Amino acid sequence: MTRKTKPKEEQTVTQPFSRKDFINTVIKKKQRNKFLTEHQEENYNILKNNKIKVASGPAGVGKSYIAMKAAVDLLMDPDNSYEKIIIVRPAVEAEEKLGSLPGNLEEKLDPYIFPSYYLLNKIIGKEAREKLKEAEIIEVFALAYMRGMNIDNSILIFEEAQNSTPNQMKLLLTRIGFNSKFFISGDLEQTDRYKDKIQSGLYDAIKLFNDIPDIGVYDFRDAKNVRNPLIGKILQKYDEETRN
Repeated sequence: MTRKTKPKEEQTVTQPFSRKDFINTVIKKKQRNKFLTEHQEENYNILKNNKIKVASGPAGVGKSYIAMKAAVDLLMDPDNSYEKIIIVRPAVEAEEKLGSLPGNLEEKLDPYIFPSYYLLNKIIGKEAREKLKEAEIIEVFALAYMRGMNIDNSILIFEEAQNSTPNQMKLLLTRIGFNSKFFISGDLEQTDRYKDKIQSGLYDAIKLFNDIPDIGVYDFRDAKNVRNPLIGKILQKYDEETRN
């Protein structure tokens, strides 16, 4: 007499909830690739196809927005190893001295980082941005304290780079580790630190790295203004005044 045995219950193997899963849960839907100008699309492709991108251009051309949008797209993509967006800005006031700010280091940096938060709020929403920040997927670093760091598996965004010194730019660029991208941008005609733009770390980087593989350099100088058309007229008047 053969004894009947109960069939073994099938065991379901559940995959661990990854960092990428969490990111795509917080950011509800992928953003469409909507470009307002050819310059924006060209810049986006340079961002995605190089390890470092250095860009200069006037206000209103979309260089900050495209950099942040590319960073979010890469962060959401499950087929790469980018797990974090790091935001860095030089702590230089635009001629208006704020004095000694209260709070810890991150709170002191918040006024300088606010424009980047504003862009993220537009792209993914304030709630998603705050959740990612709480999970340390979006982080803010002080340039002054980056010596000795090695940035891996991250997308670093460095804006207002025209206010950096050549030594600060060197410090930043040599922090790049494995599986990381650095997006660097600024406006050489709008520096709050130097009377002569050639003293800027951004100018130095554009001059030095114009022909190195994996470093893309982009000039927005002739790009169309995509914000209020009045910005273009204002910049034109300032440009004319500088030449006279």
